[in-house]
Amino acid sequence: MKKLDKIYTIPKKIVLAPMAGITDGDFCLKYIDTFGIVCLGAFNLDFDTDLASKKICNRGRKEFIYELSEIDEKISSEIEKAKKSNSLVSVNIRFNDFSKAKSHIVEISKNADILELNCHCRQPEITDLNLGQNLLKFENESKLINFLENIQKLNLEIPIFLKLRANFLNAEELIKSLDKVRGYFDGIHIDCFNPGKNHADLEYLKKIRENFPEKIIIGNNSVNSVESAKEMLEYADFVSVARCVLSNNIEWINKM
Repeated sequence: MKKLDKIYTIPKKIVLAPMAGITDGDFCLKYIDTFGIVCLGAFNLDFDTDLASKKICNRGRKEFIYELSEIDEKISSEIEKAKKSNSLVSVNIRFNDFSKAKSHIVEISKNADILELNCHCRQPEITDLNLGQNLLKFENESKLINFLENIQKLNLEIPIFLKLRANFLNAEELIKSLDKVRGYFDGIHIDCFNPGKNHADLEYLKKIRENFPEKIIIGNNSVNSVESAKEMLEYADFVSVARCVLSNNIEWINKM
């Protein structure tokens, strides 16, 4: 039985979103008793994604770069530190070869509270591998299904979430793609990206909520106040934040 009850009963509804090269255990420790869930990563679990991250770093963006031979111990250490923030811990992962990632996923599941598959990254080094947001494209349907089928076969005791980006596909296309893998995941963490706008696409989120009422949903994007959080919580179980944390705009979180 997956540990969903303790997620549904979390009193704190604000989540720390994963930020590449930023959200590790030490970062989470700055926010004790602040978030219901903290998301670590994204962490790379195989050679292809590790190499892609190194290329991303070479052009000046932050990424987590760890020796793959030490990845189990490193992620376990980050989870242990993050748990001291008194939050549940989600681990966002990327991989291209499930056979190489399999043992690492099992190890993560022993300590984390949630496993989150990254279907969100839009960096070309990742999308060129048909990973990140490109996993949701129609032509990559079999790849996404294969990943999730293999993860399900591991019989993990923690829930599986998908981290997604709105408006990469239109809502109807995304709903169709997710419906084909509905039985393989427990939660949706969706960046309600609204192209050309400075606010979240709540209509898109509403459509996801209506079509996946049985899933735990974490909404994300442009939440920076009690008011904007409450608006998103109309269609989500939780909301996650990133930029407002980096700008130290967090006083409102304790008022939720």
